[in-house]
Amino acid sequence: MAQVHAEVGTRPSKLNRSDRPVRTPINGQRGILTVRGQEEGYHYCWVNEDNVDRYEEGSYEFVSHDVIVGDKKLSAASMGSKISKKVGNDLVAYLMRCPNEVYEDELRGVEEKTADTEQTILKSGQHSDGFSGKVLLSNKEVV
Repeated sequence: MAQVHAEVGTRPSKLNRSDRPVRTPINGQRGILTVRGQEEGYHYCWVNEDNVDRYEEGSYEFVSHDVIVGDKKLSAASMGSKISKKVGNDLVAYLMRCPNEVYEDELRGVEEKTADTEQTILKSGQHSDGFSGKVLLSNKEVV
């Protein structure tokens, strides 16, 4: 039987996997609208083509720098300065952004409107004890 002699120090070291490109799995979920390469201080979102005017009036702008959408690097310059993606049913969405301050202000507005609506619902039919509603048993009203 032949003996195999290994030289000391010839064992391969662990591979450095940090230099490898990120592999997209072929059998899993893919974030086709995920955006990488976002600039700090901005909120990014996809806006359907029929809402673009409203968003522009609300201080949103089209993304004009290169980003990676899903698995593909998209260049705003090569796309006519508007990054877009077909999102189904012949609908196109555009990648837009606004400063975080504008986005947070919008969120506060939504929260205030929601709180007002909740208060209106709670106040309608409210009794002095803070509860509302009634139960009817055998034609006798219990409040």
